[in-house]
Amino acid sequence: MSERVAQQPRVDDRAPERGLGGTIGAPRTLIPALLAAIAYVDPGNFGVNITSGAEHGYTLVWVVVFASCSAMVIQYLAAKLGMASGKSLAEHSAERFPGVGRLLLWAQAELVVIMTDLAEVVGGAIALKLLFGMPLMAGAVCVAGFSLVVLALKVRGRSHFDSVVLVLLVVIIASLLWQVLVADVDRVALLRSVVPGPLDSSAALLAVGIVGATVMPHALHFHSAASRGHDDGSEASHVERLRSGRRTVRSVVIAMTIAGAANISLVVFAAALPPTAGASIETAYAALSANAGQIAATMLAVALLASGLASTLVGVQTGDVVMQGFGRRPIAPLLRRMLAVVPTLVILGLGVEPTNALVWSQVVLSFALPGTLIPLLLFTRDRRIMGVLVNHRLTTAVAVIITAVIVGLCAYLVASSV
Repeated sequence: MSERVAQQPRVDDRAPERGLGGTIGAPRTLIPALLAAIAYVDPGNFGVNITSGAEHGYTLVWVVVFASCSAMVIQYLAAKLGMASGKSLAEHSAERFPGVGRLLLWAQAELVVIMTDLAEVVGGAIALKLLFGMPLMAGAVCVAGFSLVVLALKVRGRSHFDSVVLVLLVVIIASLLWQVLVADVDRVALLRSVVPGPLDSSAALLAVGIVGATVMPHALHFHSAASRGHDDGSEASHVERLRSGRRTVRSVVIAMTIAGAANISLVVFAAALPPTAGASIETAYAALSANAGQIAATMLAVALLASGLASTLVGVQTGDVVMQGFGRRPIAPLLRRMLAVVPTLVILGLGVEPTNALVWSQVVLSFALPGTLIPLLLFTRDRRIMGVLVNHRLTTAVAVIITAVIVGLCAYLVASSV
């Protein structure tokens, strides 16, 4: 993805920065990419991928692969936008589309935040129920309280946000890869499943959910803000800017490959379970315990809990980014977070089946994706904003195709459901 020439404020990511709680040095572009990758292994992914694997075997692996590859391209654009302009996607959207346009995009972004909060809190609550027998509502309150505590610590400047999130990411990845190692995997069928195939209405619903769970719109807001450049008053040369863009590509590919491996792992180990295990995460947990032992089931629950907590932390940051980008009047951070979590508690209080809530939250995210992708594409192809990092024509073409496929999947779901 080579880029074109212009003069922009310097973003020098050649030197490492202390991004992991001050303990480990890492390239500036890698840490935001890994933090954004948390959005791709949140509890919504657990819900749709486990259901997909149990009910359809390896049939939807190609959708996971497509979504993971799409995420690489789209997250690259989001990171580039913040790096080149020093502004988040939300800030650019508010400036480019004032008035009604800003309000509509803001409402869409807040809906995305609410749906991701739903997945995070519900997933964490399910994990606490499986591990400790805690009632769902009590578990949801605990997870929501965890995010509020982290937000309070952040406000006081005492939060080691990066370190905590990345440790939780390691727990998630290690647990899921271990599940695959102990599962009975049909390698030939798995390789064949990478080739796209036809989808019935049930598979189409899950495919749209997989796309929404993997190409997360809120991660675009987060990554664009986390990658914002640091203007030191100097101007970077053409070569320095291109080098920075290439480092961004590598960082995003690494992070999205890790997330993609985790998502494929969810489908693969679930495919070894009975079809009835796809009814809910709880039934998958019980089936895994019966088939592979209690240790395997416990590790699944631990991974789910780590996913819920880590994605909640990223959700806290994303809510701030969206509100600061679109909002014109500041709202108290704790109040803002509570308003985002209340709908989740209401849904659980109404007795909605938790795994169904997870799946449908991801479907809503898929339908919200175009409202995030289209502005991102418009901004990153604008030389006035991007300078040397403006999209190459091929980059823009690939992003347009990805957007068209996502819109097509959503349209297919609607048509097949009528």
